[in-house]
Amino acid sequence: MRSIRLSVCMPTRNFGPFIGQTLESVVAQATSEVEIVIVDGASTDNTEQVVGRIKQRFPRLTYHRREKNQGVDRDLAKAVELAQGDYCWLMSSDDVLKPGAIDRILHEIEFGHDIYLCNRTECDRSLHPVKDRSWLGREFSDHVFTLSRKSELIAYFNASQSLGGLFSYISSIIVSRKKWTEIKYDEVFTGSNYAHVFRLFSIIKNGGVLKYIKAGLVYCRQGNSSFSNKGAAHRMLIDLNGYELLAERLFMDTNIRAAFKGVMQRQHVWFLLAGVRNDVDDIKVWNELETRLIAFNYPRTILKVARVFGSSKVLIKSGRYLKRIEREIRIFIRKVTGKNAALSQVVASRSCD
Repeated sequence: MRSIRLSVCMPTRNFGPFIGQTLESVVAQATSEVEIVIVDGASTDNTEQVVGRIKQRFPRLTYHRREKNQGVDRDLAKAVELAQGDYCWLMSSDDVLKPGAIDRILHEIEFGHDIYLCNRTECDRSLHPVKDRSWLGREFSDHVFTLSRKSELIAYFNASQSLGGLFSYISSIIVSRKKWTEIKYDEVFTGSNYAHVFRLFSIIKNGGVLKYIKAGLVYCRQGNSSFSNKGAAHRMLIDLNGYELLAERLFMDTNIRAAFKGVMQRQHVWFLLAGVRNDVDDIKVWNELETRLIAFNYPRTILKVARVFGSSKVLIKSGRYLKRIEREIRIFIRKVTGKNAALSQVVASRSCD
């Protein structure tokens, strides 16, 4: 029997309606070198029964059920701990692998890079595709990055279009299990939802190499996030608090930290902030958000515009048109100013595996 090369590591809790489809997308293309490891944070629905039925057909499935919910940070760490593969594909239990995704990654890990980051196709709750999402600008192709180099790390941060480029979306991440286990789990991140990001950037700081894969290998089911059940403001605070903690623990250099934090402004742009303000009934919650946003260097004028627009449904509707205009302006500015030129030069000067 061949050894396990790839472990699909999946934390879950009460995703019974979706996890079956996720697992089927793995089983349908898994070779004898692939296993599945699930850590269930004490689900109260039919998750265990769904997994059990699939395990009867796919014996290389490990199911570990906790007696009490310990949160996604601990569950993901436990899944990798139980894994046997050379590499671990971190996977949300409501997303779906595209056909051919496993073959692609089995080929990629032959090169032995430490972390692989692929893109995704965003779908509605029923998994109907809506749009493709690239973590870096669309001008960037597959490339190997040595982000332990300061200049390359800053250029990479400046090119990241959203927090997905900073590993916020777990289903796009494949990591060397050996490198992962060399980094000790940091209890400070328990409950942040981003303990895995600390480990991944710690690997990078220790000289780890990242390969960016332009192809979208995952269908991402949206409208189902357990992080959003308390509203848009709470969801945004998860990002702001988690990435503030990451910045403090990972990046002492002020230039690196500024570039790292700058990605947040591309994740949560002004018209999204206006939508959050419109969703918030308690002004104290919005004031807390503003305080966190200022810490990420959001201009106060932008926050004021978001506050004004967010207070009016009429202005919110008009903001949708402004969003389209802003998108065209950004494309124009990028063409004129050569934004992302620093990373483009790095890409042009180095070969891709």
